[in-house]
Amino acid sequence: MSGNTPIAPESYRRVLANLGSVLLGLAALAYTTFAPRPSPPPPKVVVIPAPEPPKPAAKPKPQSKVVAPVVTPPASQLDRAAVASAETELDVASRDRARAEARAEEAQQALARAVAQAQLDEANGKKLLLRVRDPSSMIALVESQGGFIRGERDRLKDEVAAIRNAPRPKPKLLADKTPVARPTGGAEYHFELRRNRVTFIDLERLESMIQSDSEVRTRVLDDRRMIESQVGPVGAFSLHYAMGRMLPGLGDFMERRQISYGLKGWELVPEFEGRGETYEQTKSPVSEFARAINRVQPSRGTITMWIYPDAFTLYRKLRDDLHARGYLVAARPLPEGMAIRGSPAGSVSAGQ
Repeated sequence: MSGNTPIAPESYRRVLANLGSVLLGLAALAYTTFAPRPSPPPPKVVVIPAPEPPKPAAKPKPQSKVVAPVVTPPASQLDRAAVASAETELDVASRDRARAEARAEEAQQALARAVAQAQLDEANGKKLLLRVRDPSSMIALVESQGGFIRGERDRLKDEVAAIRNAPRPKPKLLADKTPVARPTGGAEYHFELRRNRVTFIDLERLESMIQSDSEVRTRVLDDRRMIESQVGPVGAFSLHYAMGRMLPGLGDFMERRQISYGLKGWELVPEFEGRGETYEQTKSPVSEFARAINRVQPSRGTITMWIYPDAFTLYRKLRDDLHARGYLVAARPLPEGMAIRGSPAGSVSAGQ
Protein backbone atom coordinates (compact mmCIF):
# COMPACT_ATOMS: atom_id res chain seq x y z
CA MET A 1 0.00 0.00 0.00
CA SER A 2 1.37 3.36 -0.92
CA GLY A 3 2.00 5.86 1.87
CA ASN A 4 0.19 8.57 -0.06
CA THR A 5 -3.07 6.57 -0.61
CA PRO A 6 -5.74 7.28 2.12
CA ILE A 7 -7.40 4.30 3.99
CA ALA A 8 -11.02 3.72 3.16
CA PRO A 9 -13.50 3.94 6.12
CA GLU A 10 -14.96 0.48 5.42
CA SER A 11 -11.60 -1.20 5.68
CA TYR A 12 -10.86 0.47 9.01
CA ARG A 13 -14.03 -0.87 10.63
CA ARG A 14 -13.31 -4.29 9.36
CA VAL A 15 -9.90 -4.23 10.88
CA LEU A 16 -11.35 -3.23 14.25
CA ALA A 17 -13.87 -6.04 14.05
CA ASN A 18 -11.26 -8.56 13.23
CA LEU A 19 -9.13 -7.25 16.10
CA GLY A 20 -12.00 -7.70 18.57
CA SER A 21 -12.61 -11.20 17.44
CA VAL A 22 -8.95 -12.00 17.88
CA LEU A 23 -8.98 -10.61 21.42
CA LEU A 24 -12.01 -12.70 22.30
CA GLY A 25 -10.34 -15.75 20.98
CA LEU A 26 -7.26 -15.10 23.03
CA ALA A 27 -9.30 -14.57 26.22
CA ALA A 28 -11.11 -17.84 25.67
CA LEU A 29 -7.86 -19.64 25.09
CA ALA A 30 -6.44 -18.23 28.32
CA TYR A 31 -9.53 -19.25 30.27
CA THR A 32 -9.42 -22.72 28.98
CA THR A 33 -5.75 -23.00 29.79
CA PHE A 34 -5.68 -21.68 33.37
CA ALA A 35 -9.21 -22.54 34.68
CA PRO A 36 -9.73 -25.77 36.79
CA ARG A 37 -10.65 -28.72 34.76
CA PRO A 38 -13.12 -31.09 36.40
CA SER A 39 -13.75 -32.63 33.17
CA PRO A 40 -12.53 -31.49 29.95
CA PRO A 41 -15.38 -30.07 27.96
CA PRO A 42 -15.39 -30.63 24.33
CA PRO A 43 -13.31 -28.13 22.46
CA LYS A 44 -15.02 -25.27 20.80
CA VAL A 45 -14.00 -24.32 17.40
CA VAL A 46 -13.82 -20.63 16.89
CA VAL A 47 -13.84 -19.60 13.32
CA ILE A 48 -11.98 -16.38 12.78
CA PRO A 49 -12.88 -14.76 9.55
CA ALA A 50 -9.94 -13.93 7.38
CA PRO A 51 -9.38 -10.23 6.79
CA GLU A 52 -10.19 -8.94 3.45
CA PRO A 53 -7.20 -7.87 1.42
CA PRO A 54 -6.85 -4.12 0.97
CA LYS A 55 -7.94 -2.67 -2.23
CA PRO A 56 -5.12 -1.50 -4.47
CA ALA A 57 -4.71 2.22 -4.72
CA ALA A 58 -5.70 3.86 -7.89
CA LYS A 59 -2.85 4.48 -10.21
CA PRO A 60 -2.27 8.10 -11.06
CA LYS A 61 -2.91 8.97 -14.62
CA PRO A 62 0.27 9.55 -16.60
CA GLN A 63 0.83 13.14 -17.46
CA SER A 64 1.78 13.93 -20.98
CA LYS A 65 5.25 15.48 -21.39
CA VAL A 66 5.47 18.71 -23.25
CA VAL A 67 8.55 18.78 -25.53
CA ALA A 68 9.97 22.25 -25.96
CA PRO A 69 10.97 23.09 -29.50
CA VAL A 70 14.74 23.24 -30.18
CA VAL A 71 15.78 26.74 -30.98
CA THR A 72 19.01 26.97 -33.07
CA PRO A 73 21.07 30.05 -32.06
CA PRO A 74 22.09 32.26 -34.89
CA ALA A 75 25.69 31.84 -36.12
CA SER A 76 27.96 34.50 -34.58
CA GLN A 77 30.66 36.19 -36.63
CA LEU A 78 34.39 35.89 -35.58
CA ASP A 79 35.77 39.07 -33.99
CA ARG A 80 39.28 39.18 -35.40
CA ALA A 81 40.24 42.31 -33.47
CA ALA A 82 39.26 40.64 -30.19
CA VAL A 83 41.23 37.52 -31.13
CA ALA A 84 44.33 39.59 -31.96
CA SER A 85 43.99 41.51 -28.72
CA ALA A 86 43.64 38.25 -26.79
CA GLU A 87 46.74 36.82 -28.48
CA THR A 88 48.70 39.97 -27.64
CA GLU A 89 47.63 39.77 -24.04
CA LEU A 90 48.59 36.08 -23.98
CA ASP A 91 52.09 36.90 -25.33
CA VAL A 92 52.55 39.63 -22.74
CA ALA A 93 51.41 37.27 -20.01
CA SER A 94 53.81 34.57 -21.26
CA ARG A 95 56.75 37.00 -21.24
CA ASP A 96 55.82 38.20 -17.78
CA ARG A 97 55.67 34.65 -16.59
CA ALA A 98 59.08 33.85 -18.13
CA ARG A 99 60.59 36.91 -16.44
CA ALA A 100 58.99 35.96 -13.16
CA GLU A 101 60.33 32.43 -13.43
CA ALA A 102 63.83 33.78 -14.22
CA ARG A 103 63.70 36.10 -11.21
CA ALA A 104 62.51 33.20 -9.09
CA GLU A 105 65.43 31.09 -10.31
CA GLU A 106 67.91 33.90 -9.55
CA ALA A 107 66.38 34.32 -6.14
CA GLN A 108 66.70 30.58 -5.55
CA GLN A 109 70.37 30.64 -6.53
CA ALA A 110 71.01 33.69 -4.36
CA LEU A 111 69.31 31.91 -1.50
CA ALA A 112 71.48 28.84 -2.05
CA ARG A 113 74.63 30.98 -2.07
CA ALA A 114 73.53 32.78 1.05
CA VAL A 115 72.86 29.47 2.78
CA ALA A 116 76.30 28.14 1.77
CA GLN A 117 78.00 31.33 2.96
CA ALA A 118 76.07 31.18 6.21
CA GLN A 119 77.17 27.59 6.73
CA LEU A 120 80.78 28.55 5.98
CA ASP A 121 80.61 31.48 8.38
CA GLU A 122 79.11 29.23 10.99
CA ALA A 123 81.93 26.70 10.56
CA ASN A 124 84.56 29.45 10.73
CA GLY A 125 82.88 30.85 13.79
CA LYS A 126 82.99 27.46 15.47
CA LYS A 127 86.68 27.10 14.64
CA LEU A 128 87.40 30.58 15.95
CA LEU A 129 85.42 29.81 19.08
CA LEU A 130 87.47 26.67 19.63
CA ARG A 131 90.69 28.63 19.16
CA VAL A 132 89.57 31.27 21.60
CA ARG A 133 88.52 28.66 24.12
CA ASP A 134 91.71 26.60 23.76
CA PRO A 135 94.67 28.77 22.60
CA SER A 136 97.26 26.19 23.66
CA SER A 137 98.07 25.15 20.06
CA MET A 138 98.65 28.74 18.96
CA ILE A 139 100.81 29.40 22.03
CA ALA A 140 102.89 26.29 21.29
CA LEU A 141 103.36 27.39 17.67
CA VAL A 142 104.47 30.88 18.68
CA GLU A 143 106.85 29.45 21.24
CA SER A 144 108.41 27.12 18.68
CA GLN A 145 108.85 30.02 16.22
CA GLY A 146 110.36 32.12 18.94
CA GLY A 147 112.83 29.36 19.77
CA PHE A 148 113.87 29.11 16.12
CA ILE A 149 114.36 32.87 15.89
CA ARG A 150 116.46 32.88 19.06
CA GLY A 151 118.61 30.08 17.64
CA GLU A 152 119.16 32.02 14.41
CA ARG A 153 120.02 35.13 16.39
CA ASP A 154 122.62 33.25 18.43
CA ARG A 155 124.10 31.69 15.29
CA LEU A 156 124.40 35.10 13.60
CA LYS A 157 126.05 36.50 16.71
CA ASP A 158 128.63 33.71 16.59
CA GLU A 159 129.28 34.33 12.87
CA VAL A 160 129.73 38.06 13.44
CA ALA A 161 132.13 37.37 16.30
CA ALA A 162 134.09 34.92 14.11
CA ILE A 163 134.31 37.48 11.30
CA ARG A 164 135.53 40.14 13.70
CA ASN A 165 138.21 37.83 15.09
CA ALA A 166 139.34 36.58 11.66
CA PRO A 167 142.65 37.98 10.33
CA ARG A 168 142.34 40.75 7.77
CA PRO A 169 143.29 39.81 4.18
CA LYS A 170 146.36 41.32 2.64
CA PRO A 171 145.70 44.32 0.39
CA LYS A 172 145.76 43.64 -3.34
CA LEU A 173 146.56 46.17 -5.99
CA LEU A 174 143.70 46.77 -8.39
CA ALA A 175 145.96 48.23 -11.07
CA ASP A 176 147.04 45.93 -13.91
CA LYS A 177 150.71 45.17 -14.21
CA THR A 178 150.52 45.81 -17.95
CA PRO A 179 147.94 48.61 -18.27
CA VAL A 180 148.98 49.62 -21.80
CA ALA A 181 147.77 47.38 -24.61
CA ARG A 182 150.18 46.62 -27.43
CA PRO A 183 149.82 44.71 -30.68
CA THR A 184 150.52 41.03 -30.43
CA GLY A 185 153.49 39.41 -32.03
CA GLY A 186 154.47 35.82 -32.66
CA ALA A 187 152.07 32.91 -32.24
CA GLU A 188 148.50 33.65 -31.31
CA TYR A 189 146.25 31.11 -29.60
CA HIS A 190 142.51 31.60 -29.66
CA PHE A 191 139.84 30.59 -27.10
CA GLU A 192 136.08 30.95 -27.05
CA LEU A 193 134.49 32.01 -23.73
CA ARG A 194 130.76 31.28 -23.68
CA ARG A 195 128.31 30.30 -20.93
CA ASN A 196 131.18 30.36 -18.39
CA ARG A 197 133.03 27.69 -20.37
CA VAL A 198 136.28 28.02 -22.31
CA THR A 199 136.99 26.19 -25.60
CA PHE A 200 140.29 26.04 -27.46
CA ILE A 201 140.16 27.09 -31.15
CA ASP A 202 142.95 25.39 -33.11
CA LEU A 203 142.98 28.07 -35.78
CA GLU A 204 146.49 27.15 -36.95
CA ARG A 205 145.41 23.66 -38.08
CA LEU A 206 142.23 25.02 -39.67
CA GLU A 207 144.23 27.57 -41.69
CA SER A 208 146.55 24.87 -42.94
CA MET A 209 143.50 22.87 -44.05
CA ILE A 210 142.27 25.98 -45.91
CA GLN A 211 145.51 26.13 -47.87
CA SER A 212 145.38 22.52 -49.05
CA ASP A 213 141.63 22.65 -49.79
CA SER A 214 141.86 25.92 -51.73
CA GLU A 215 144.69 24.60 -53.95
CA VAL A 216 142.51 21.71 -55.08
CA ARG A 217 139.51 23.93 -55.74
CA THR A 218 141.41 26.58 -57.69
CA ARG A 219 142.71 23.92 -60.09
CA VAL A 220 139.22 22.61 -60.76
CA LEU A 221 137.36 25.93 -60.74
CA ASP A 222 139.92 28.36 -62.12
CA ASP A 223 137.30 30.40 -63.96
CA ARG A 224 135.35 31.45 -60.87
CA ARG A 225 135.83 34.79 -59.21
CA MET A 226 134.97 33.56 -55.69
CA ILE A 227 135.51 30.25 -53.93
CA GLU A 228 133.62 29.28 -50.77
CA SER A 229 134.14 26.08 -48.85
CA GLN A 230 134.32 24.58 -45.35
CA VAL A 231 137.08 22.56 -43.69
CA GLY A 232 137.27 20.63 -40.46
CA PRO A 233 136.19 19.91 -37.91
CA VAL A 234 139.16 20.27 -35.66
CA GLY A 235 138.13 19.94 -32.05
CA ALA A 236 134.81 21.69 -31.51
CA PHE A 237 134.86 23.88 -34.63
CA SER A 238 134.87 23.81 -38.42
CA LEU A 239 135.92 26.76 -40.56
CA HIS A 240 133.95 28.29 -43.40
CA TYR A 241 136.15 30.43 -45.67
CA ALA A 242 135.91 32.52 -48.84
CA MET A 243 138.68 33.17 -51.37
CA GLY A 244 138.69 35.64 -54.26
CA ARG A 245 140.83 36.50 -57.23
CA MET A 246 143.83 38.69 -56.60
CA LEU A 247 144.33 41.73 -58.86
CA PRO A 248 147.25 40.93 -61.19
CA GLY A 249 150.14 43.36 -61.49
CA LEU A 250 151.96 44.56 -64.65
CA GLY A 251 154.67 41.93 -64.22
CA ASP A 252 152.05 39.18 -64.04
CA PHE A 253 150.60 40.31 -67.39
CA MET A 254 154.02 40.42 -69.00
CA GLU A 255 154.98 36.96 -67.71
CA ARG A 256 151.46 35.57 -68.33
CA ARG A 257 151.21 34.05 -64.92
CA GLN A 258 148.12 32.11 -63.76
CA ILE A 259 145.37 33.81 -61.83
CA SER A 260 146.01 33.69 -58.06
CA TYR A 261 143.45 33.62 -55.22
CA GLY A 262 143.64 35.20 -51.79
CA LEU A 263 141.75 34.65 -48.53
CA LYS A 264 138.91 37.13 -48.10
CA GLY A 265 137.57 36.00 -44.76
CA TRP A 266 136.66 33.06 -42.50
CA GLU A 267 134.01 32.20 -39.93
CA LEU A 268 134.01 29.55 -37.22
CA VAL A 269 131.18 27.00 -37.26
CA PRO A 270 130.55 25.26 -33.87
CA GLU A 271 130.04 21.50 -34.10
CA PHE A 272 128.02 20.98 -30.89
CA GLU A 273 126.36 23.05 -28.18
CA GLY A 274 127.80 21.68 -24.93
CA ARG A 275 131.39 22.47 -25.73
CA GLY A 276 134.11 23.85 -23.47
CA GLU A 277 135.46 23.40 -19.94
CA THR A 278 134.59 25.10 -16.68
CA TYR A 279 137.09 27.08 -14.62
CA GLU A 280 137.55 24.16 -12.22
CA GLN A 281 138.26 21.79 -15.11
CA THR A 282 140.97 24.09 -16.50
CA LYS A 283 142.97 23.53 -13.31
CA SER A 284 143.63 19.93 -14.33
CA PRO A 285 146.98 19.53 -16.15
CA VAL A 286 145.34 17.16 -18.68
CA SER A 287 142.57 19.60 -19.63
CA GLU A 288 142.44 20.94 -23.16
CA PHE A 289 142.95 24.49 -21.90
CA ALA A 290 146.06 23.54 -19.90
CA ARG A 291 147.57 21.55 -22.78
CA ALA A 292 147.00 24.46 -25.19
CA ILE A 293 148.50 27.03 -22.81
CA ASN A 294 151.56 24.87 -22.23
CA ARG A 295 152.31 25.06 -25.98
CA VAL A 296 152.68 28.85 -25.75
CA GLN A 297 155.83 30.54 -24.57
CA PRO A 298 154.91 33.61 -22.46
CA SER A 299 157.47 35.81 -24.18
CA ARG A 300 156.60 34.76 -27.75
CA GLY A 301 152.86 34.13 -27.84
CA THR A 302 149.57 35.83 -27.14
CA ILE A 303 146.32 34.39 -25.73
CA THR A 304 143.33 35.82 -27.61
CA MET A 305 139.93 35.29 -25.96
CA TRP A 306 136.65 35.78 -27.81
CA ILE A 307 134.22 36.67 -25.01
CA TYR A 308 130.42 36.51 -25.05
CA PRO A 309 128.41 38.55 -22.52
CA ASP A 310 127.71 35.55 -20.24
CA ALA A 311 131.41 34.69 -19.71
CA PHE A 312 133.10 37.86 -18.43
CA THR A 313 133.40 36.41 -14.93
CA LEU A 314 135.34 33.44 -16.30
CA TYR A 315 137.45 35.79 -18.44
CA ARG A 316 138.60 37.78 -15.40
CA LYS A 317 139.63 34.62 -13.56
CA LEU A 318 141.57 33.21 -16.51
CA ARG A 319 143.15 36.58 -17.28
CA ASP A 320 144.42 36.96 -13.72
CA ASP A 321 145.86 33.44 -13.74
CA LEU A 322 147.58 33.99 -17.10
CA HIS A 323 148.95 37.38 -16.06
CA ALA A 324 150.36 35.78 -12.96
CA ARG A 325 152.22 33.32 -15.22
CA GLY A 326 153.49 36.11 -17.50
CA TYR A 327 151.22 35.60 -20.52
CA LEU A 328 149.95 38.38 -22.75
CA VAL A 329 146.14 38.27 -22.98
CA ALA A 330 144.01 39.94 -25.67
CA ALA A 331 140.23 40.29 -25.23
CA ARG A 332 137.72 40.45 -28.10
CA PRO A 333 134.17 40.94 -26.75
CA LEU A 334 131.30 39.72 -28.95
CA PRO A 335 127.56 40.31 -28.78
CA GLU A 336 125.36 37.29 -28.18
CA GLY A 337 124.63 35.36 -31.37
CA MET A 338 127.53 36.72 -33.45
CA ALA A 339 129.95 34.17 -34.89
CA ILE A 340 133.72 34.43 -34.58
CA ARG A 341 135.04 35.86 -37.85
CA GLY A 342 138.37 37.03 -39.23
CA SER A 343 139.97 38.37 -42.40
CA PRO A 344 143.37 39.61 -43.57
CA ALA A 345 141.97 43.16 -43.59
CA GLY A 346 140.83 42.94 -39.99
CA SER A 347 142.36 44.52 -36.91
CA VAL A 348 145.28 43.03 -35.04
CA SER A 349 144.68 41.79 -31.48
CA ALA A 350 146.03 44.06 -28.76
CA GLY A 351 147.09 42.27 -25.56
CA GLN A 352 147.92 43.33 -22.03
